[in-house]
Amino acid sequence: MSRARTKPAAVRRQEILRAASRALIGRGYHNVHLDDVALEAGLSKGTLYLYFKDKESLFAAVLDDVLDRLEERLKALSVEGPALDALSRMAAEMLDFVDENQDFLIQFSREKPDLCGKRAGKVLQSRFGEHLRFISDGIARCVKEGSVRKHDPALGSLFFISLVRMFMLQKVMGRAKGLLRPKADQFMDMFLHGLGGKGAKAHA
Repeated sequence: MSRARTKPAAVRRQEILRAASRALIGRGYHNVHLDDVALEAGLSKGTLYLYFKDKESLFAAVLDDVLDRLEERLKALSVEGPALDALSRMAAEMLDFVDENQDFLIQFSREKPDLCGKRAGKVLQSRFGEHLRFISDGIARCVKEGSVRKHDPALGSLFFISLVRMFMLQKVMGRAKGLLRPKADQFMDMFLHGLGGKGAKAHA
């Protein structure tokens, strides 16, 4: 019998990451073993160890891969034209990403902050900071063009990402029917105008 051609390392690595993601969704981090991931990926545990030395490094890589895909999608968006239009496209893309990765994000939200150990925590902290800076840059362009009032774009980015999480939570709780992307206009209305009515004032 002829020997099967070995897959490129990059392809094999992606297969392992996808298998680990499915295992995480199905069992939760603390109930997943490397044997489970190897079986899901259709390879031996020894082969798995050639790519990842332990469970913690594997799932840190899974998280990094998910964030890579989101970052690639956002950076592919055109920043030409009005800054507010670019920010609206960013909102739509992020809601679309939540739709496509709903199962993973739901499982992630159920875990403790140290979802996949200290390495994953460090990955999340670093990448979240980069993500906020990217959004902050988009908001700063909106401030410059006058489409949003002057404020600290860093705070604006936190508000923006909090709205994404709010829409995701609404879907997780079963209170949002259908896809989130069509709700991008509603998202931007809340971001730009908040919940206060005309002439509303804060009370001490």
